[in-house]
Amino acid sequence: MLSFIKGPKFTPADSAKSVDPADNPGRGWYRIYTYRLEEETWEDPVRYAGESLALVLFNVGAYKDEDLSSQALDRMDGILQRFEQLGFDLILRICYDTEGKGMVREPSLFSHVKKHVTQIAPLLKKHAASIYVYQGLLIGSWGEMHDSKFLSEQCLRELMELFLRETEGKIRLAIRKPVQWRLAFAEGEERGMTGFFNDGLLGSPSHLGTFGPETAGRTTWKEAWSPEEEARFMMPFTAQVPYGGEVIDATVPLSAEQVAGELRRLGTCYLNSTHDVALLTKWKEMPYGGQSLYDYVGRRLGYCFDLRKADCKVKKDDLRITIKIDNQGFGTLYDDADAWVFAKRNGQTSGFEKLGKLEGNLRGMPSGSQMELRGTFLREGTAGLEKGEELFLYVRILRRRDGKVISFARESQDGYLLLGTIK
Repeated sequence: MLSFIKGPKFTPADSAKSVDPADNPGRGWYRIYTYRLEEETWEDPVRYAGESLALVLFNVGAYKDEDLSSQALDRMDGILQRFEQLGFDLILRICYDTEGKGMVREPSLFSHVKKHVTQIAPLLKKHAASIYVYQGLLIGSWGEMHDSKFLSEQCLRELMELFLRETEGKIRLAIRKPVQWRLAFAEGEERGMTGFFNDGLLGSPSHLGTFGPETAGRTTWKEAWSPEEEARFMMPFTAQVPYGGEVIDATVPLSAEQVAGELRRLGTCYLNSTHDVALLTKWKEMPYGGQSLYDYVGRRLGYCFDLRKADCKVKKDDLRITIKIDNQGFGTLYDDADAWVFAKRNGQTSGFEKLGKLEGNLRGMPSGSQMELRGTFLREGTAGLEKGEELFLYVRILRRRDGKVISFARESQDGYLLLGTIK
């Protein structure tokens, strides 16, 4: 066991704030990669710096009135595998149209849409671990659930129930509008793992018809409500399914404060980094919070963990460590994640020594909230400290399912954030 001289003292570190930890999984900027499944060859994707998400869009319009071929399904499988090899978390959308001609390009019969859902479901389950969220239900222009003949209450309900049943609740499903969910399901009816995406973000007070007009009060269950009411309605959904999409330049410009406030209110976790280019260019030129609005937003998409406090009580046979974490992001973390404690002696050139895991799970930590994590660790296996020597303590967050590093919003070494030293 580690043997200390009398009165070892813990001194907290003063770590500097870092730039945006943009490579953190399950949040941030993304770009779209489009593939037509009737084409035998496809372009290999590229992972850009700072982007851990990718929206993979499969156009299946060539099969609108027939079953998806085995070759098409194999092609889809191979493409998804390639994105996984590059370490992406996937926003996945499958549609019949990518030119704004939903009515023309989608199937003639609703039965074909349902058959395609049953065909893709096994592939979705196979790749469930890497699918961040699945958008839409195949129908409409660009798969955005507008300009479609299959938007009746009955069609929406059948498609959503079919998708949830065939994927066995393993895939998070996001549909376009809250009112579409209410058209499909009755008040009080629960449908787990469902949420929303928004490709009209900030484009108007109603987000280009995503919500009702500002003057709308709550009328009936099956009508669009005001933006404020819809935001409240969506809160339980965004707690379990990521919310995001594309921002649109509004006719009436929004201030930086208005942009940040609206994205936070909606719990925004992901945004397209290439659309709307004009608006995003403006954000890069707008100062906000000591940086550009673009950088401010990018830093806070989804979760953004900051270390607020660290303490260590040095007892005879153990270290009792407490840390307090603050979620400064607009949204939350949707995967199980643990904070691990590591040690390193001054002058040590080899790797970090893992002491153990702090109690608690960072999944679901709400925006603006704080969480305290504690742990007690025996000091077995660590060499004794001589007078004047120091033991450096670190914390590192790892996503449970794949071990991916989740960095704090402070300077660190590959996610190892210094808590302090014992001397």
